[in-house]
Amino acid sequence: MATWDEIKRWQPDVIEQLCDHLDAQKKLVIELEDELDGAKAAGWTGSAADVADSDLRGHRQALEEFAARLAAAVRIVYDTKNSVRELVRAVEATDDLAAKNGYRIENGAVVETDNVSGWFAAVETLQMNVKAALTNAAAIDTELNSVLRRIMSGDIDDAGATTLASAAHAGEFADELRHDDLLTKYQVKTDGTTIWPTGPTAFLAKLGGIAPERLTKTEAAMLNDLQARKGLLGLKEFADIRQDALHLAKGKFDGKGGTDGHADAFRHAYWNAVMTQRYGEQWTREFTTAHERNPTGHRIPVGMDLHNNEVGREIARANPGAGPERLANLVEQAVKDGRMLVIDKNDTLIRSNEVNAGATRDTQRYPWPTGGPARDGDHDPGTPTAKPNPY
Repeated sequence: MATWDEIKRWQPDVIEQLCDHLDAQKKLVIELEDELDGAKAAGWTGSAADVADSDLRGHRQALEEFAARLAAAVRIVYDTKNSVRELVRAVEATDDLAAKNGYRIENGAVVETDNVSGWFAAVETLQMNVKAALTNAAAIDTELNSVLRRIMSGDIDDAGATTLASAAHAGEFADELRHDDLLTKYQVKTDGTTIWPTGPTAFLAKLGGIAPERLTKTEAAMLNDLQARKGLLGLKEFADIRQDALHLAKGKFDGKGGTDGHADAFRHAYWNAVMTQRYGEQWTREFTTAHERNPTGHRIPVGMDLHNNEVGREIARANPGAGPERLANLVEQAVKDGRMLVIDKNDTLIRSNEVNAGATRDTQRYPWPTGGPARDGDHDPGTPTAKPNPY
């Protein structure tokens, strides 16, 4: 199990470089599909042709299995990078909080310094933060090692795929998670709420079609910062991106599953994909995560949305030059391929290709109870640090 000082030395940027390298290699492997198709012994018959075809099938199978395992490695390293980045940020924030109150974290313990100036309750907060960070570090390590062991042992295969691309897709999602596991992985601590915008900004924003609404305090702070950097036109652009996602979602899957279903999954992923291109991946992750911190949100749809947000950002990251139409097509295909999550009629998170559009939870008719399980023990993303990409 990693110690406090070891976590502080973790380097998410190095992990990201490894992820980019593995992803590039995966794409090179997938691009071999045309060469494999062109290597068939067209018009060639006889025993030598039979041997050549047999060898080719063997090479194809080996490449399909390799593509699956390489894709599984890319996915787990990418997930690890995001988790490590958030964990390191949480550790640094805890160290800062300790220093401000006259404490330090030593070997995972809260130790007083000679200039204790903070309130006594800070000790309890620091102890909770340390415990949470060490627990998260152990979970990251366990998940990474589990997938890597499956890759090395050959437990991850191409699942009967007939192309290198489909083999890679099978490998990427070979580690299927159960409902309870998904709820554990995709959760976020609640935040307070506020009406945004207010004052003169609200009047001017209304002229641009932006009406006041109740947001989490972190959302409001990030939008205030966005306005300070990009002005009211910047806010209008942000609102237009969200409205475009809503509009497009209504035309997908016959508009079925607008809440907790297929159209909802499309909307969240497309919104995240476009914002990633416009504002950057980290800013988008921090903002859309803040959006899910509303205390009225139920844990199950929150888990669905956080997962689908993540897939949308991944799509944008893998297709940096894609325009809005191309992104929409990629997101729609991802829903059809089962890369997204939806909620079935038993209130269970399932892959989006495991149930037909329109056969998901009827949340409009049966709203989620407001007194759902408490979320205060869930992951705390900390204070956002990213700035939106400039023009």
